This record gives sequence, structure tokens and C-alpha cells, in this order.
Amino acid sequence: MGLKADYRPLVYLGLAIAVVSIVIAIVLKYLLPFAVGMLIALMIDPIVNRIELKLKISRGIVVILVLSAIFSALGYLIILAISRLTFELGKLINILPSYTDFLSAILSDIGSFMFSIYDIIPKTVLDYLLKNWGQIISYLTGFLSNFYTFLVEKLGLIPNILVFLIFTFLSSYFFAKDKKRIMISIRKILPHNFYKKLENIQLELLISFVGLIKAQITLVMISTLITIAGFYILKVDYALTLGIICGVLDVLPIFGPSIIFIPWAVFSAIVGNIKFAIALIALYLVVVGCRQVLQAKVIGTHLGLDPIVALISIYVGIKIFGFLGLFIGPLVVVIVRAVIQSGLIPPLVNRT
Repeated sequence: MGLKADYRPLVYLGLAIAVVSIVIAIVLKYLLPFAVGMLIALMIDPIVNRIELKLKISRGIVVILVLSAIFSALGYLIILAISRLTFELGKLINILPSYTDFLSAILSDIGSFMFSIYDIIPKTVLDYLLKNWGQIISYLTGFLSNFYTFLVEKLGLIPNILVFLIFTFLSSYFFAKDKKRIMISIRKILPHNFYKKLENIQLELLISFVGLIKAQITLVMISTLITIAGFYILKVDYALTLGIICGVLDVLPIFGPSIIFIPWAVFSAIVGNIKFAIALIALYLVVVGCRQVLQAKVIGTHLGLDPIVALISIYVGIKIFGFLGLFIGPLVVVIVRAVIQSGLIPPLVNRT
């Protein structure tokens, strides 16, 4: 019996991780607008309380004003980013074919450059590139065209995005407006001890969620500063503005700043500015590399996790949930830690 008792905390821990992961997966698939609405309600609660006490107006009106400001700014930025990206890609695709003649004119210069590095690149590769240059341009144009078509098709998701935003807005409104009534109802349903433990978990999760946001902001700021510095070194026009844009894009899943760097580098290479294209790719690799190196350390510091634990949680999260695992992995660890600290499951080590 004693041997089984020693393994009981590990069993509880495994069950807690499994249950939390399953719950998060269900929430992401079916209840995401309500989960996001609850988080928004918790985050704006201090602001709503302060305005309500200072201006002496209805809490519902204050919540509507705060949420309207947040969602209006967010919606404007999203629509602006999508519209601008679609316009720039369309413009790039339209002008690419016109550069075919120009590329033929500078082909000899590119060939000379390639043969100058003959010792590095095999002759068969160089011959293939020279003979199939037109096909390479056609493939590149087709790739960008397909990517552009993909983005345009994704614009068809706008109705779904609008539905998501509407339900998120409504849920955050009701959670923020009726917070006290909801908490009183929960308190009446649950036993006092269990409710107190849930309060502790709620506080821990709120602190951890804020820490996760701070960690992402820190990573974005680091990426932005590196990008701006790199653009100034490369003497790029509007280095500050472009650096800020690339830094903000760093929070986007899958694409990130690559939607700026990669097309720009490809276009520079096509028009013959090979050195600048290589420099852009090098800068992009530096930005991505620094983020990957610092990610576990920064997230671990802001969430109070050991860097190796944060790194493992990020890796496993990405393997299970994809890109979202970058956030979900550490979140699972934080939730399980909060559950253990609340006393809902026994700790792994008995300190008595």
C-alpha cells in the first residue's frame, strides 16, 4: 500500500495534465469566444471599476465604452493589415512578369556572379539555373500568385471572424457587467472550501496570463529593436516604420515577419540586388533565431517557470496543438501548478 501511495501524486499529476489539455482543446474548438470574453472581462475589470467609481455612472455603460474602444481599435488594425498585405501582394504579382525582359538583360551579370563562386556551387547546378531561369521565374510568380489567392480566399473567413468578434464582445460584456452576480451564484453552488481553492486558481491564472502577455510583448520589442537596427545598418528607407511593422507581425501565427522579409528578399534577388537579398535573409534569420533562443527564458521568467520546463512545455504544446501550443503548453503547466498549489491535488513532494 505504501508503494502505491508514493505513486499517487504522479498519477494525479498525469490526470491533471490530461484533463487540463482536453479541456483547453474543447474550449479552443467550441467555446473560444466565451473563453476570450472571460479573459477580456477579467483584464478590464480594474479599469471598469475605477471609471465606475470616479464617474458614478452605470457599470453596463462603462463596460460598453471600454469594450467598444478596444474592439474598434483591434478591428481597424486587423482590417488595415489584411487590406494592405493583399494590395501589396497583388501589386507585386502584377509587376513580376514585366521583369522577365529585364532579368534576361542582367542574366549575364548574374551568371558572372554565379561562376565567380564556382568553387562553392557545382557546375551542374549553375548550368541548370542558367538554362531554366525562365521556368524559375514562372514558378516564383505562380507561387506568389497561389499565395495571393490563398489570402484572398481567406478573406472569405471574414464573416466567421465577425461572428467570433460579436460573440466575444457579447460574452466579455456580460462577464464584465455581471461579474458580481456570477460570482455570488457560483459561491452559492460550490462548497466554501472548494470555492476558495477556485479563487486561488483564478488569481494564479490571471497573474500567469498577464505574465504570458508581458513575455510576448517583451519578445516583440526585442524583435522590433533588432529589425530596426538591421534596417538602419542596411540603409533601408523608412527603417523605423518598417521595423515596427515587422515587429508587430511577429505575433502572427505561421507567417510572422516572413510575409515582409521573404517576398522582399525574393524581389530584390529578381531585380539583381543579390547582396541586399542575402542581407535581408540574414537579418530575418537573426530575428527568428534570437526569438527562439530567448523564448523559453523570457516566458519562463514571466510565468515563474524554470527555463527547461518552459522549453519542454512549448515544444510539447507545439507538437500537440500546432502554433497555438506556443501559448497553450506553458498555460497547461501554469494551470496544473495552480491546481497543485490550491490543494485540489496533492503535491509531488510531501514537505511535512
